[in-house]
Amino acid sequence: MVRRWGTFAGTWSAAATVLLACGEGGSPTVAPYGPAAPDPSADPQASGLPGQSLFGDRQVLDVRLEMEPAVFQELEEYGNREEYVPASARLERAGHEPVVIGQLGVRHKGAYSLHHCWDLFGGVRSHDAECAKLSLKLEFDEYEPDARFDGLKRLNLHASSGDASKLHELCAYQTFRDAGVDGPRAKPARVYVNGQLLGLFIAVENVDGRYTKAHFPDAPDGNLYKEVWPNADAADDNFVRALETNEERADVSGMRAFANAIRNAPPESFEAALAPYVAFEPLLRYIAVDRALRNWDGIMAFYSRLSSHNFYWYQDDSPRPRFHLIPWDLDNTFWPFDPYMDPQQWVTAPPVPDFNAEPLDCEPRPIWEPTGPEYITPPRCDRLLDGLAEQHWPELVAVGRELIEGPLSPARLDALADEWVSLLEPLVAEDPTIDPAEFQRGVSEFRSVAAQVGPALAAFLDEGLIQEPVRVGPIEEPVPEQIDAPTLDDGLLIAVPTNFEFSAPPASAQPLGVFTYGDPLAAYSAAWSTDAPISGTADLRFDFTFNRGPGSFDEWVGVGISSAETDVSAYTRVVAWLSADRPRPVRMRLNSPVYDELFGGVLAEFGIDVEVGPEPRAVVLDFASVFYPPWAKEGWAAEQGWAGTDAQALQQVLQRFNGLAFGPAATMDTLGELTEPSESGHLRVDNIYFR
Repeated sequence: MVRRWGTFAGTWSAAATVLLACGEGGSPTVAPYGPAAPDPSADPQASGLPGQSLFGDRQVLDVRLEMEPAVFQELEEYGNREEYVPASARLERAGHEPVVIGQLGVRHKGAYSLHHCWDLFGGVRSHDAECAKLSLKLEFDEYEPDARFDGLKRLNLHASSGDASKLHELCAYQTFRDAGVDGPRAKPARVYVNGQLLGLFIAVENVDGRYTKAHFPDAPDGNLYKEVWPNADAADDNFVRALETNEERADVSGMRAFANAIRNAPPESFEAALAPYVAFEPLLRYIAVDRALRNWDGIMAFYSRLSSHNFYWYQDDSPRPRFHLIPWDLDNTFWPFDPYMDPQQWVTAPPVPDFNAEPLDCEPRPIWEPTGPEYITPPRCDRLLDGLAEQHWPELVAVGRELIEGPLSPARLDALADEWVSLLEPLVAEDPTIDPAEFQRGVSEFRSVAAQVGPALAAFLDEGLIQEPVRVGPIEEPVPEQIDAPTLDDGLLIAVPTNFEFSAPPASAQPLGVFTYGDPLAAYSAAWSTDAPISGTADLRFDFTFNRGPGSFDEWVGVGISSAETDVSAYTRVVAWLSADRPRPVRMRLNSPVYDELFGGVLAEFGIDVEVGPEPRAVVLDFASVFYPPWAKEGWAAEQGWAGTDAQALQQVLQRFNGLAFGPAATMDTLGELTEPSESGHLRVDNIYFR
């Protein structure tokens, strides 16, 4: 008999009784590793939860999609738009009734693959190599709100084109769960479209509201956040955009409180300050598995200084709500080396400090190649990760040793590979996009890497907490390819040029880290501009209007761009390309928290004054020539918190540098009055780099 969802009626019974033992703070339904129940999804008490029937066995899922030929052609031609198209589906597993869904949404997924397979080929879909088969996302309720499959609203079908063994996600998710860390469930799937076999996919549980009901049944209705880290510098809008549940309420006060607690937690009371928000042992277990599996594209990869990659945070809605870290997108695990922290073979960039290494500074570091456009910030520049390393290293070592003897042991991982390979081999043999010999080579490499997972983690733990070695080498001027290389919208960068050539448009008109200021009568705004930029395809444009005030020299505006707090004293200068609507003086100055902390809050004015006009020019702020202007120094007195010399003060600023600011001047007479009632203008900023 075929089970049909009527016209999408028929969901899991809302009256299903769930009797799961959940610990304090809404603990997930994750069982500890053990031979009797290695997969928590097999818990017999969990029946009736979303996805339990689908992921509770080791049967291959057959997905048979039917769609109009023109609709399928649209999906293939414009799949990079990530728009759902209508289809029907028949879902089958051995020993289970088939399920037919009359209409659902289907789209391609995968940020890298969609860019790679369309954008790099002039917007036309490539079918070569890893583009031959692309990941899919099924949305059962796209057209009918009540449509479900095994209680699920969505299902991911990952092509795993970059994984020759097809084992990475299957084994990585299972290993996290074996280690006591909540994570998605996965299984192999065979996918057809209009009767034609597309081949082997990995069906991965979607992390959404149905996921939280299945994994946190005692506290299922809290806030789920995708890829936003609890960083106090992030705006509430960042947290709101990351919400995957409760979007209509959009109350992110819990994440804001968590982020603020991390920022304000003193080292001596780090655990006490964060205990209301998070349980430490699951985080340490997460980190141990993350490092053991060489998850180079995960929580240690801060492509933005505000957040790392491929994870979710879930804040349960228990009486004592806690945050739970959930792994995601684990295809880049089980590599023979970590290309960021331990680059080898064809990766030529210098290593980025790992979780156990205190970095020399928080400059973004180049990855893949020394002069490439991609970079990450060392993970210990994040206050949460740094606190976990500094305050909980002994506990991490204890957890890691335990896991090395259990879910990370060669015997366990080899047995896990055996289990999945037996299911994968028939699917590989019939897949038109997979070479069976290449699959077997991939499996052999996986087994070789898996055998070293435990020993590699043991060596990492034995190394202990270390300091990043001092870097040496000549400082060279950037070449044209670096000046206009694509980069990320991530504020002021130190190790690479800040050129506003963003690989994707900024989320808002004003790029990340940009700030503006001015007197109460002035009007001003900053925006990412592609209109006649100084260099490349974009720059930063600052528009302003001065309005005459009642006093002397009381018209002023400025634009700045902030960075992570960094010691730049090893550099000799910073260069910025500037142009203005007409010749006007511009003050270029260094920002630092020491102005408030050591100088008693007097004006933040270490910098230089330069003349800028319509013709772009490179302004060089040589640290040896930086000065504090007399008009600002009048308020700089010992009783305000500083009695040292200018040179000593400048050194403090350079050691705790956190941004640059540019202040274009108004046209004034000798008495400091604006020569016209109102004056408008603009300033352009581009190609900022340190040398």
